[in-house]
Amino acid sequence: MNRAEAVTKNIEGKTQEVIGNITGNPKDQVMGKAKQIESQALNVAEDVKDSMSLQGRAKAVTKNLEGKVQEAVGNITGNPKDQAMGKAKQVESQALNVVEDMKAKGRDMLN
Repeated sequence: MNRAEAVTKNIEGKTQEVIGNITGNPKDQVMGKAKQIESQALNVAEDVKDSMSLQGRAKAVTKNLEGKVQEAVGNITGNPKDQAMGKAKQVESQALNVVEDMKAKGRDMLN
């Protein structure tokens, strides 16, 4: 939703700036540029949100892979501790994904 708002704001700004250039109205020129800058700020904020979400997902995937490897090593060596720790890491990965899902739902509700 905020990405759409940013695009709309950018189009409004460009339109207002062009009208200001055509009419020679400095107020429209400045207000148009200001709306374009606001659009850029909205896009940066969305980029930060996306980046934070991806970092959380990447951590969950990494933890899951660590767990699978550790469990496999435990299965090969017959080490029950590695088997259990590997499974525990996989469960932790699932929990991290649930947290990321909840964050995404919270962001969706705010938008």
